Amino acid sequence: MRFRRNRKKIGPFADLTPLITVVLQLVFFFMLSTSFVAHTSIPIEVPEASGTPRFDEKALSVTLQYGEGGPDGQGPVYIDGEAISDWGQLATRLAELSHGRPGAMVLVRPDQRVPTGRTIRVLGLLDNAGIRRYSIEAQAPKESP
Repeated sequence: MRFRRNRKKIGPFADLTPLITVVLQLVFFFMLSTSFVAHTSIPIEVPEASGTPRFDEKALSVTLQYGEGGPDGQGPVYIDGEAISDWGQLATRLAELSHGRPGAMVLVRPDQRVPTGRTIRVLGLLDNAGIRRYSIEAQAPKESP
């Protein structure tokens, strides 16, 4: 007598769950690690200087762009990417920063074509607001071949 067994043959298979988990973790890693690079959307030509410092703890950045417009007609001025219309607005924001965070670091980013007088005016506003920690952004000189 023959008994029929109703067995379905189970073939080999690969569980894709660990592979999907690893790929997802790699995607998260690359997404998070690429966001650490600070990009600015305001195009300026940064002047060259040797011994350029690192800006790890800046609280505010003031960008002086070359061109027309701005508070004095010599180019736009931005506070953390937000355009300002007059110097009083900049002075107010700096005073608020000074009172809120007395040891705050401010990064001044002038275009290399901006007249020195405009940069000195911003440094004067920093001094009047009581901000003593500031730095002017520069890039390392390009080595000639």
